[in-house]
Amino acid sequence: MPTPSDIRPEYLPDEFTEYDVQAATQLAVEAAQTDLLSFVLLMFPDFALAPHHHLICDELMAVERGENDRLMIFISPRSSKSTIASVYFPAWCLGRNNDWSWIQISHSDDLARQFGREVRDMIATDMYRLVFPKIEINRLQAAADDWSFNKPARGKFKSAGSGKGLAGYGANLIMIDDPLSEQDAFSKAKRSTINRWYPGGVRSRLMPGGAVVIVQTRWTEDDLSGYLLSQEDNDPFVDKWRVIKIPAFNTVISLQSLTHATKELKNAHLLPRSYSEPVLGESFWPDKEKPEDFHWSTEMLLRTKHSLPGYQWDALYMQEPSAEEGGIFKLEYWQDWDKDKAPPVDYVLLSVDPAFSAQTSADFSAMQRWGLFMDDSINPNHLTDLDSSLILLGAKKGRWDFPDLRAEILKQWADHRVDAILIEKKASGQSIAQELRLAGLPVFEYNPDRDKVSRAHACTHMLHNGKIFMPKDKVWAQEVIEECRKFPNAAFDDHVDALTQALWWFRDSGMINTEKVGWKQEEERDRMYVKPKRRYYT
Repeated sequence: MPTPSDIRPEYLPDEFTEYDVQAATQLAVEAAQTDLLSFVLLMFPDFALAPHHHLICDELMAVERGENDRLMIFISPRSSKSTIASVYFPAWCLGRNNDWSWIQISHSDDLARQFGREVRDMIATDMYRLVFPKIEINRLQAAADDWSFNKPARGKFKSAGSGKGLAGYGANLIMIDDPLSEQDAFSKAKRSTINRWYPGGVRSRLMPGGAVVIVQTRWTEDDLSGYLLSQEDNDPFVDKWRVIKIPAFNTVISLQSLTHATKELKNAHLLPRSYSEPVLGESFWPDKEKPEDFHWSTEMLLRTKHSLPGYQWDALYMQEPSAEEGGIFKLEYWQDWDKDKAPPVDYVLLSVDPAFSAQTSADFSAMQRWGLFMDDSINPNHLTDLDSSLILLGAKKGRWDFPDLRAEILKQWADHRVDAILIEKKASGQSIAQELRLAGLPVFEYNPDRDKVSRAHACTHMLHNGKIFMPKDKVWAQEVIEECRKFPNAAFDDHVDALTQALWWFRDSGMINTEKVGWKQEEERDRMYVKPKRRYYT
């Protein structure tokens, strides 16, 4: 049996004495016994560490501790998700729970068998035996896809491809790593087969109190994860999943998690203080610990984005699968505003689509600031007949409870000189509207008289006629465009609701002409509500 003095971890400086080596190795071993990320770094000193790895390890450890029994992790390709979840995690987890049975599933027998081989071979190393000395592979049952431990340990490991038979095998933990290959992901028949296979072929193999983890890159809305999540909406008693989503470009939600993970890694001296902080709208893996390390720069991700169809980028990299295009709000409808500053605006509307809940499963509240402006670049040949257009001045969405949403609206009104606040007249909207009126704010209620899709269709002519401008390089503007592009096939449509009610309100108020840029009689223009222009930009 090896001892700490027999093994010299690769990351220890040459000037360390044998006593230093033994002491440092002992500390590393003790940390690896209780912490998954420490185990990864001990077994693989050259691992290219990033904040999302810390986040993934924390979620997997919570499953091992029994704090969560259904977990989904969605993240981009080539992010080391399988290395952690399907190689190091089973080795660490079985070392701590040597009587557990493990089932490993992937899209092919070959890949699942490869995972089994890597876990088995790691367990046979001297370093692993130093961390978990009671674990040995049974030489009489040591196939790469089906192996067990020597007694008294009763642990077992079985791997198989998606859709294959698992009768006779049970599991304390089932790991499903990318259940669909790229060849099968866009086959409706194959997706349906895997979705039908899961309840009886996989879920039935679970021991009482057992856990299921799905780690994957999303492909389509009805892939296995999408199918299972849709069941939650239809049956209150089905499995409830914790979902961790790490998109390639940081969103408001993912940014919070990665910022916290970055801080913890720096405090633990696992990342240098110079390591880049996560930035909204930029890469989830922006930096590298050492010059030779792998990472995804924002520039590389942008090249990837522009090399893929939009629906593939949405699914594979942003973890938001959708149809190729929703077909209502087409990308070419939006007008780019590529100047450094927004135009002088005559009127500012804050459009709010409210939802009162801070829970991660709830709908978002969305708010958008729209500015009404007249610009001679629109109709340069008839400067006396300028036409009005709209520009998005700001947008955000989040999950806020009632007091926080009220405070956020008040802040928007005070900080951005808003002329009017528009809120949809539904149960949640009426109560917030009443509160804001009591505070003296100019609030209007929007009462939709048709469904969301009909409302969207009815206002697309304003986009088609070149009336709607978006700042070209603002992350929040791109988020609105992307959500609209996917509508009505996307999971969320909060920004779509805020957009359509704003466009309807401007049209019905007579502030914007819904036709193409053209002619207005002077007396008609005089009846428009136009205040002195003011400069506005965020």
